[in-house]
Formats: sequence, structure tokens, C-alpha cells
Amino acid sequence: MILIVIVPLVYFVAISLFPASPGSQIPAALRAILGNDRAGDSQFWMDAFTTLLCPLLFLMVPIVCSVASAACVFVGEKENSTLETLFLSSMSAKSVFSAKITACSLISVAISLISFVLFSITISIVDLLLSAPYFFNLEWLVTVVVLMPVLSMFSVTFVSLVLSRVYSVGEALQTMGYLILPFLILYLVQFTGVFRITALFLIILSLVLALLSILLFNLSSRRFQSEYLAERPVGE
Repeated sequence: MILIVIVPLVYFVAISLFPASPGSQIPAALRAILGNDRAGDSQFWMDAFTTLLCPLLFLMVPIVCSVASAACVFVGEKENSTLETLFLSSMSAKSVFSAKITACSLISVAISLISFVLFSITISIVDLLLSAPYFFNLEWLVTVVVLMPVLSMFSVTFVSLVLSRVYSVGEALQTMGYLILPFLILYLVQFTGVFRITALFLIILSLVLALLSILLFNLSSRRFQSEYLAERPVGE
């Protein structure tokens, strides 16, 4: 709610109550990237915010949700000594691991979709009040439909890979910093006018993350199976 509702509303209030000072100019590099030469200052900065920065805020949602759910499902269960009960079941280690990965990923995707609906309602009202261009474009479509589910899966498998190196849920939650930092740098660089993240770039990024997710899944699955077999009672 803070990332996708409160922050946009605070930004809207800020640019409404504190307009740009007379004589100030919008950076030409940003105008060139957005291709919006005729918009006023408030409309332009709202367009820049929703196009260049809001995708970053939205992508933090699947990362945070994935890491939090995976930390509870993997590390939390290990920390509370409830993982051993699964070792007594007839399920294979791979089935247990796949179920955990799937559940965490689906929870993250569901929460992210709900968040995007709330974000869309909020930004649509703000764009209407400011007469700003509608925020939804091809990049947003690729972000929501392609990148977000892949990023959820990648974040969950990333946490499962570092399972043996963390000993508490708090330590596991700290790993989200490694996932957020690259996206933070990537999206903030756009404000320098060097480049703009396009739909093609997002698709390529999604393919790379998908391949890494498959690799991390196989590595984590093997490690989980070895731990599963090591902890399983003799004769089972």
C-alpha cells in the first residue's frame, strides 16, 4: 500500500502544492526520452514519475512478497523445527520443494496483481485530475504480464538457494536487498537521460531471469533433496 498507493499520492500532492518555480526548465534529455514536448510542468513530471519510476515501485512488490513468503516457508519452517514433519511423509523431496516454490510464487503474483489494480485506480484518478497522459503503455504491459511473474519465481528460487547460509527469517529477509539494488540502479539511470527501458529490453530481461530461475531451481532442488535424505529417519 505504501509503495503503490501512498507514494504516488504524496507525489501528486507535492507537485500540486509546490509547482515548479518560474523560469525553471525541464531537462531536455528527459523530454527526449518521454517524447512529451507539449505537456505542462505538472503533467510532464507526473508522466515521468509513472513511466520511469513507478515500474520500479511496482517491481518491489513481487520481490518483497516472494522473499517474505519464501523466508517463512523455507527458513521459518527450518527455524521452528517443523521441516522434520515433512520428512516423515511419503512425498518425495522434489515434490515438497516444488510445492513450496509454486505456493510462494503464486502468492507473490496474486498480491502483485492486486497491488497493480489498486495502483491503476490511484494513478488513473491522478492523471485525470492533472490532465496528464494515461500511464499504461506497452512497457507496463510487459512488466505486469511477463516480467513480474518471472521475477517472483526468480526471487523465490534465489532465497531457496541461500537456505543453507541463513539461520533465521530476519537474515533471509535481508537478501531482498540484493534483488532490489540492481533494479533500483537500472531505473534511476533513466533520469540521467542515458537510455530508456523499452518493452524489448524488458522481454530480454524476463528471458534471462527465466533461465536463471530454472538454473537456481535445479541447484536448490538438489540441495534440498540432499538435506531431505540426510534428515529423513533411517528406514524411511
